Parts: sequence; structure tokens; C-alpha cells
Amino acid sequence: MREFTRRHPILVYVVLTYAISWAYWIPLALSGAVVTPGGSVTHFPGLLGPAIAAFLTTALQSGGPGLRALTRRLWLVSEPAGRFWAYALSPVGFLALALLIAGALGQLPRWSDFALFSGLPPLPLATVLLLVLLFNGYGEEIGWRGFLLPQLLQRYGKVQSALLTAVVWAGWHTPTFWTIEGYTSMSVPVLIGGFALGLCAGSIVLTHISTRTQASVLAAAVWHLTYNMGAATTASRGVIGAVTTGCVQIWAVIIVVQEVRRVRAERRNPLSSAT
Repeated sequence: MREFTRRHPILVYVVLTYAISWAYWIPLALSGAVVTPGGSVTHFPGLLGPAIAAFLTTALQSGGPGLRALTRRLWLVSEPAGRFWAYALSPVGFLALALLIAGALGQLPRWSDFALFSGLPPLPLATVLLLVLLFNGYGEEIGWRGFLLPQLLQRYGKVQSALLTAVVWAGWHTPTFWTIEGYTSMSVPVLIGGFALGLCAGSIVLTHISTRTQASVLAAAVWHLTYNMGAATTASRGVIGAVTTGCVQIWAVIIVVQEVRRVRAERRNPLSSAT
């Protein structure tokens, strides 16, 4: 098994991730339960699948040294620290813009609506933030940006790696399409199109952040937390969610354009890029 994992780490990781998460989500979907903000049904245990699979695959692939390297990145703050936190907390800026627009339109949400998160019962906002950081943030990002993305970047460019990560990330969500209220209420074309576009944009942005912060899992986890507060709470319905996700999509387009220009410049002048 160790030798197979060393030869095919991505395959082993993806199979383990899906198996662990789906073992919880598929029975939940078959039961007909629906996950809602502030409800009693939760999909949170399944969110730990990517993290568990990342540690298991790393242990098989590179043993103790690999596990120690991955663990160090869980709290790595790269230098300069100001740039690090600007990247990690950038969705706070998107949310601030969304609140300004919502206020101008007379559609400001209640502060308590930010504590009503999909898959969690009514809890104090501080508790919600902690749980979302642990499950959505670290639970997913230890796997996606902590393990999968670095593996892909060894073989592909940044945009290709981001899109391949998005494919795996999107497929992993499949059982939740029948359990999470925000998904079940959409028509199939809207669900597939909007979800795919959002995941691709988010993956491109998070790939950019990861490469600018020395592959810090902390940066990705904090970004995931702050983004979800403007996209997966009761407060995010309507203007807040639209502006927040729109900002991410615009940023993703800018990143892709810049990357395409960089690659073309390197092809025109390979000696300069090598230097």
C-alpha cells in the first residue's frame, strides 16, 4: 500500500476523501434529511474527510517527515505578515462592500443572521466562527490546498492545478446536492452551472493565495472561514451573497489573465524567465 501510494498519491487521496465523507453524507441523503441554517441536521462530520485523507495519504507517502511538514503549515504565517493577513482576510473586504451595497438598497441583514450557518444550530457567533474554521476551514483546506494542490503543482501550472482541484472539490460535494437546502432549492442547470463557476473561481483564488503564502494551510482556512460567513449564512441570502461571490469571480478572472500574460511572456523570452 505504501508503494502504491508513493506512485499514485493523488488517486489514493481522492478515493480516501470521497470514501470518508460520503460514508456520512450518502446515508444522510438517503434518509431525506435537509440541512438548513440554524437547523438540527448537520453535514459537518463529512467535512473532515479531506483533512483525514490528507494525513493518511501523507503518512503512507512520506511518513513522519511528511506529516511534520504538513502539520507545520497548519499555523504557518508567511512573511511579510501584513501581506499574509491581507490575503487570508480578503473576504472581509468583500463582505464590507456587500454590506455597503445592501445598506444603500435598504436590505441590510440582522447581525444575528450571521450566526445562522448551514448545518449548525443557533449558537453564539464566536462559537459558529470557531466551528466553521475547524470544519469548513481546516477540515477542507488541509486536504485541498494542504495536500492535493501541492501534488498537482508538481506536474501542472497554477491555473490547470486550480481547475483540477476544483473538479475534485466539486465532485466531492455531490451527495450534499440532495441534503443542503441551498442546493436542493435550485434547478439542476442553475445548480450545476452556478456551483461549478463558483468552485472554479474559489479554487483559482485559493491557489493564488497558497502560492503567495508558502502553501500556508492557515491562510486558506481563514479565507474559507471568512468567505463562508458571506456566502453560507442566512445573512448571505440575496445581495450579500451575490456581491461576495461576485468579488471572488472578478478576482479569479484577473488572476487568470495575469497568469496567461506571464506564461506568454516566458515563452517569448525563456532566457529572461530562467534567469
